[in-house]
Amino acid sequence: MSHKLLPKLGSAIASTILSLFSAVSLVGVDKAQAAVLTYNIDGSNLSFLKVDDSSLTGIGLESIAVSEGRFYRYTLEGGKEYYNLAGKSVLFYQGDFRGLYGTGGDQVIREFIVPADDPGGPLYIKVDRTIFWYIQPDGTSSTTWESLVDSYYDEYTTYDAGSPHHTNRNYVMDVPVSYTLVNTEPSPVPEPLTAGGTALALAGLSWLKHKKKMAA
Repeated sequence: MSHKLLPKLGSAIASTILSLFSAVSLVGVDKAQAAVLTYNIDGSNLSFLKVDDSSLTGIGLESIAVSEGRFYRYTLEGGKEYYNLAGKSVLFYQGDFRGLYGTGGDQVIREFIVPADDPGGPLYIKVDRTIFWYIQPDGTSSTTWESLVDSYYDEYTTYDAGSPHHTNRNYVMDVPVSYTLVNTEPSPVPEPLTAGGTALALAGLSWLKHKKKMAA
């Protein structure tokens, strides 16, 4: 290789390193702004959700999976203590948090036997109770949003081998749900040295390819 070409080649390598480092650094800046957000639900320390917003673009309606969360409403006595919210969705609009989007349900069956020597006995009683809930953010514009929950409760009672009787039913419609941001933790980001090392490695690979080509 001509000695006159060495300065030009060195300059090209330096330029490549700087451009690659700048590009990776810019990505690092964006990721540094990402966070794991923790929201309490309806002001309760028990009901909460966590979501990592690092994948947000801030454009339009976006859905992100909940990484961790619990919901202590619409459960049955003797059934679930709470609902696991991990994997359910959270909606953002134009980068702003809008609320949980998901469903849940619980069922409890209880059986009772009235002995023959008791009044009304012998008698077998089965009570089947079911509850279901559905929650969604309801948006009518970019500034007016509500997070609403609907649920229904059903109860059937069966005596002996007879048919189930519908003994109780309850509906809940469009109940507002509130969220309070209580914690913000930075998302894991690549170290600056790692980014620089990546740029140097790519530049070195470019140099080796050029050297091999010249030798051929």
